[in-house]
Amino acid sequence: MMIVGTILAILAAVVLTIFLGPYGILVLFAVGFGLLLSIHVRTKEIHNDLQKIKEKLGLTAGDDYVSDQEIEAELEQDRVKEEH
Repeated sequence: MMIVGTILAILAAVVLTIFLGPYGILVLFAVGFGLLLSIHVRTKEIHNDLQKIKEKLGLTAGDDYVSDQEIEAELEQDRVKEEH
């Protein structure tokens, strides 16, 4: 996929240079920068939305870790419940 993208970028640069002269490469860089900026903004929005969802569900970074002792205690409780 990277090879196809590279070939398309080279072809676009050549075509823009033919039609727009030396300004073709400048236009290509401007369009590329605009696309990257758009992707960055959208990714940041998605990240913020995910953080809001985590907060709404009560999930935080600290809650992801469970110690071995807590796991063993929970397994022991389940084992005791199954015996009775």
